[in-house]
Amino acid sequence: MFSVPVLLTLTTTTLVTTIACALTLATGAAWPTALLSGGAAGAATMGLLIHLLDQHRDKQ
Repeated sequence: MFSVPVLLTLTTTTLVTTIACALTLATGAAWPTALLSGGAAGAATMGLLIHLLDQHRDKQ
């Protein structure tokens, strides 16, 4: 079904997106701003994790 690296990437991305969105909402920002910041944080995390997993796979 899913491999462990894929599940790790999806879980971490979801967690980072949720935390970034919640922290932005806690500061009193509007919800569109919170969704944009959460999405940006999630995209950055996903890109970084995929890059790190590819480097790890290349070393093996």
